[in-house]
Amino acid sequence: MTEEYKINWKKCNKCGYKQYNSHLRCIKCKNDSFTSLKTSGLGKLLTYTILKAPPMEFRDNNYYALGVIKFENGVRSLGQLTTTDNLEVGMDVKPIYMKICDNLDGNEIYGYKYKPT
Repeated sequence: MTEEYKINWKKCNKCGYKQYNSHLRCIKCKNDSFTSLKTSGLGKLLTYTILKAPPMEFRDNNYYALGVIKFENGVRSLGQLTTTDNLEVGMDVKPIYMKICDNLDGNEIYGYKYKPT
């Protein structure tokens, strides 16, 4: 089952750098004061590649696509795309929270994939 979610990022209050929510300090200036950023809706596919020799965690797939997505507020994200067909730089994609793979211990791993619209 898939569900659309809002993705949370942080913007450093000192230098303005935007980063993933999980970092405790700014990875650029080491500041620890942030403003929360939420990204929802569509992003633009900036670039993508097809991985034809995926890591062991992705052993159920012979290949898959990874893309760099840019949202309206300037946040960029690297993530797996839901398809390898008919991909075009500049196309709109939306984040979907879903199963990404099973780790090497057999546990399901969930995260964001990006679905072309």
